[in-house]
Amino acid sequence: MLLRQLEYFCAVCERGSFTRAAEDHFVSQSAISQQVKSLESELGVRLLERKGRGFVITPAGQVLYRKGSDILSQLDDLRFEVEGVANGYATSLTVGYLNRYDGWEVQAAVAAFAARHPGIEINAVGGSHDELYRMVVSGEADLVFNDRRRELSGDFVNLHLMTGFGYVEISEIDPLSERDAVSVRELKGRCAILIAAPEMAEVERTYYRDHLNFDCEFRFVGSREEGRMLVAGNHGFMPIEMRQSEGASGAIVKRIPLVDATGKQASQSYYAFWLKSRTNPLVEEFAEILKGLFV
Repeated sequence: MLLRQLEYFCAVCERGSFTRAAEDHFVSQSAISQQVKSLESELGVRLLERKGRGFVITPAGQVLYRKGSDILSQLDDLRFEVEGVANGYATSLTVGYLNRYDGWEVQAAVAAFAARHPGIEINAVGGSHDELYRMVVSGEADLVFNDRRRELSGDFVNLHLMTGFGYVEISEIDPLSERDAVSVRELKGRCAILIAAPEMAEVERTYYRDHLNFDCEFRFVGSREEGRMLVAGNHGFMPIEMRQSEGASGAIVKRIPLVDATGKQASQSYYAFWLKSRTNPLVEEFAEILKGLFV
């Protein structure tokens, strides 16, 4: 069995037409037909039953199409990786994501990319806004999923993905947990639990205090799970953002919309960022997967 025979046969099955399969491969229809007939002769089975101007895939043909498509996909991955090593292309991908965003899309994109390219190493690293910015500028991350705190730069590809809506998570025993919404002013004097590494704590404190106008004490944790444990024990509230403007609320930790002085829910734009000078096919493919999940 020749690889070309398998490619042509799978193309005919996928396109449902010898003509369209021939057009896709820039060969004549007779060439496609001859290769499929040769494949049938070599295997000693009928793969396609011709009916008038069309055809029906036989049970044997369905098995070959299903498993043959998987083999061709694996060969494409293998070719990509071999060419990548030979030509110095990237063979790994590091993705940064904002550690206070409470969504599933980045994880799903990582899983989808890993399934497509089992031979490519993919790593995901969480961080605060400034940590992610430093990582992508220094090359520690190839692409980051981050909120927009700075003016968009022409040095980057700035792919808008979503608008995140602001919430606070608060203990069920806190009187504010009964509210339909809460404002920054109503949180004055409480303890805001923020996710940040020790070296980024002052940066995050300044952003929340001076830009978002939180007049609070601040306590820093290393992960969302650690923050939620503190919230559950009524040690403060934790600001988060979600894709939905209405989010489910738990029984122990309540999630309440955060609103501004006009009663409008707080929001923030999210982007995929990567340096134009470091773009490559892997980064672009991951960005397209991520964009598709948000759409």
